[in-house]
Amino acid sequence: MSRSVPAVRPQWRSRLVVLWWLIGAVVVLGSVALVGSAAVQANAVRDALAAALPELTALRAEAAGVGEPAIDPAAVRRIERAVDGAVAHTTGLDWWFAERVPVLGENFLAVRTAATAGEVVVTDVLEPLSGLRLDRVAVDGRLDLTAVGDIARTAARALERLADHTAALDRVDRSALLPEVARAFEEIDEPLQHVSSAAAALGPLVRSVPAMLGADGPRDVVVLFQNSAESRALGGIAGASVLLHLDDGAVTVTRAMGGRDFVAHTEPVVPLPADAAALYRVDGAAVAGTTIHETTARPDFVYGARVASALWQESQGVTPDLVVAVDPLALSYVLRATGPVVLGDGTALTEDTLVARLLNGVYRDSGALDDASNDVQDAYFSSVVRAVVAEVPGGAIDVPAAARAGLQAVEERRLLVWSPDRVEERAIVRAGAGGVLPETTATAVPFGLYLSDAVGSKLEYYLRQSVRVSAGRCPADGSRTMTIDSTFTNTVDSVADFADEEYDYIAGEYRRVGLPRGEMRLRVLLYVPEGAEIASVLVDGQEVPFTSGADDGRPVAAVMLSIPPGAQVALSAQVRVPDAARRRVDVEVTPGVVPAVVEDTVTPCG
Repeated sequence: MSRSVPAVRPQWRSRLVVLWWLIGAVVVLGSVALVGSAAVQANAVRDALAAALPELTALRAEAAGVGEPAIDPAAVRRIERAVDGAVAHTTGLDWWFAERVPVLGENFLAVRTAATAGEVVVTDVLEPLSGLRLDRVAVDGRLDLTAVGDIARTAARALERLADHTAALDRVDRSALLPEVARAFEEIDEPLQHVSSAAAALGPLVRSVPAMLGADGPRDVVVLFQNSAESRALGGIAGASVLLHLDDGAVTVTRAMGGRDFVAHTEPVVPLPADAAALYRVDGAAVAGTTIHETTARPDFVYGARVASALWQESQGVTPDLVVAVDPLALSYVLRATGPVVLGDGTALTEDTLVARLLNGVYRDSGALDDASNDVQDAYFSSVVRAVVAEVPGGAIDVPAAARAGLQAVEERRLLVWSPDRVEERAIVRAGAGGVLPETTATAVPFGLYLSDAVGSKLEYYLRQSVRVSAGRCPADGSRTMTIDSTFTNTVDSVADFADEEYDYIAGEYRRVGLPRGEMRLRVLLYVPEGAEIASVLVDGQEVPFTSGADDGRPVAAVMLSIPPGAQVALSAQVRVPDAARRRVDVEVTPGVVPAVVEDTVTPCG
């Protein structure tokens, strides 16, 4: 026998409805209260981070070489108090609930992520680095490799922790952020991402520094002096070079060599890629990898350093553990850390006078274009490197300033390093010091514009260059046509600078090729991404023929430019690049005496 379920009486039904609404109202009001409380906390977080930002900006400027030469512990403590206060506001139940509210929650998550990233900067980066005793790097005329190792390990851990933690910033859905939150988030995110990307690249190299300085045993380091007054693709012709011996913290110059101390070959001593052999042959003669001078002719320091290593082994019986290339501007940056250096003849060189002396003054003193003058110049260049090296273990070097000098030189591609050790070489390349050929990546397409003096002159001391890259529309197939415009200005005043015959070493072999005195002749190489097509090359608005070649799969156009004294010549190339619409553009140029002005106007298609 079945029993019927009694119906809910009307009065109880109405009471249940009221109760449901009351419970809903409590939940809604509670939720609103929690979110409102979290919003108040968010304002407090904003104010705390706003107080820390000027301090962080100042420390970032110091790291870039602007401001005081060391991290200020008092500034670190002020940042720590501000950031700790910001993080504390994001730990309550109200904040936990607010992060889980649809749509609005992403804004609270972004604020907490930014605050936590700031805390990581303080606790894992600034505090360890501010505690380093950089004044103990050199003791009794030699590097203290134990101290160097402690500094390297501490700095590497700090850099790697920063890179790990700021990756959380990338996981924030920025499309869900309110405008005011997005703006505040960017203020924190932009400097942290900038530093984090550098940190990820530098960490492995910093860890390798003690070994490179001889912590694991003696090392021989070849230093090539690049003379950027006579352009080559990597910077300048490599003439003088020295051999440094590093042993238990002692750094000594054991040999100083000139270009004539090495065997000159008619064919490359290290084989070029098959497609590059023709590109680096002019009038039937090989122009890369044949002599110590031409180790920098191809824009790949891995290749050039292997050539230099082979030439040192052949002529001097030395197998280098490292090969380094520097130019005078890189050396001038080092003088910020050492102060003036005094040469054997009593001459003092400063950061402001070194470049002009090495790249112009010494040639005005030499006069004739002959081997004897060449030997005098190489000896002078070697004496400068010897004097700078002598300052390093002497204890008078400002270590933070030296680190900033090195970073600037690497960023401008004025300091290049190669190691035959694969682990070291990977760290060097990752840090941007390897001078490798430009690579196409998932996010970028590379262009390279490289120069080579064609008359043996030192006229590029007077060269000024600007480069502008632009792009056309965004077609549906993902390809894009890009334009590379470059202007070359010869600032020589033929009367004031070249009226006297004694300056033939600067003017070079202009008579041999039938040029007026003081006229530059440059071989320009344009490297474009794999698969790209170089559609045209124009000089001063007129289309010109060019030598079409390739280098390890990269299409290359080569063209000769002549630039009279006081004149400006414009080069323009159009390049069709497949699968480039959503990628940014990376541009490399030969680092000159005066850095080229590079303007990139390409915006990836949306």
